[in-house]
Amino acid sequence: MSERRDVVIAGGGIIGLALAWELTRRGRHALVLEASEGSADAAARVAAGMLAPVSEVDLAHPDLTRLSMASAAMYESWAHELEAASGLDVGYETTGTLIVALHRDHLAEIEHLRAFQRDRGLEADVLTRSELRDAEPALAPSVVGGIRVPDRQVDPRRILAALRVALARAGAEVREGAHVQRVESGTVSYELDGVATQVEADQVVIASGAWSGAIEADVALPMRPVKGLVLRLRGERLLQHVVRTPDVYLVPRADGELVVGATMEERGFDRTPRAGDVYDLLLEATRALPGVRELELAEVCVGFRPALRDHLPAIGEVSPGVFAATGHFRDGVLLTPVTARLLSAVMCGDAPDALLAPFDPRRFAAVEATR
Repeated sequence: MSERRDVVIAGGGIIGLALAWELTRRGRHALVLEASEGSADAAARVAAGMLAPVSEVDLAHPDLTRLSMASAAMYESWAHELEAASGLDVGYETTGTLIVALHRDHLAEIEHLRAFQRDRGLEADVLTRSELRDAEPALAPSVVGGIRVPDRQVDPRRILAALRVALARAGAEVREGAHVQRVESGTVSYELDGVATQVEADQVVIASGAWSGAIEADVALPMRPVKGLVLRLRGERLLQHVVRTPDVYLVPRADGELVVGATMEERGFDRTPRAGDVYDLLLEATRALPGVRELELAEVCVGFRPALRDHLPAIGEVSPGVFAATGHFRDGVLLTPVTARLLSAVMCGDAPDALLAPFDPRRFAAVEATR
């Protein structure tokens, strides 16, 4: 007899797990199919966890800024609900971010960023060199100025762990080693331990991140992986704020971890960490924060951001009964609550929120039809 579920989600990264959790809270029974053990390939395991709609507004389409700000606004309550459901701390911090200039060229780039912030109604506090050093005494003496923005942070690895516990407590299943090959209305075809398998479902969701494009579906998603390298250092906590320069970011954790990132490369699924990338990140990190030299290099991480052709996510219905929640590129952690809440509402019969309109996955089918 064929197995059947209310919802099957192809992908056990932060988006897929969060969506499954939202659906279980709405009374749906979800099965998550994840290809790698423990979501080892999930981009969120590598991500620094910056919730940065203000810091990165110059990199975002206006529609994406609106979605990002909506998600940032709901993050605190969402994080606390997840902590209550799982019993685990997810590392949500509200200290804020300092965007720091080490020379005049940096100041020019920061002023460019401020122009975008003003245009989109976002505020930032201008800080002098002495104000920056007062806020973070370990910063380099070469700091010449900067701004403070109200961006926040979480620990994505803790969120992934908390989501798995919350799902287990709610009775949902995460099936690891399941390589999804095709999704269609009513059926998901996947391979598990070398055996071709199918599961029937009322609804199916493609949420496999950078691997979403390899899944056969009625609408082809033009997905590609963008490789990123991140360093994790350990030792004395040197910072209270997230610190960014135009060349590097440094994200402190309460347990003494310092996340340094990040590179972006178009190298397909090349997992090789290159010495030059590690050198460049450490060089820029020590220019901003000299104490980095004394920290332990604990981990070199490579991950793959899921990038669609227009660098905007795909969130919504692909075809009857088939949905997408993928392509979040640089913003997967930030956009997790808004993606999970708004898409779960649609899947449960609510009218789509207007925020989702620019991210309709069927926009790619419309482009292909005109060629």
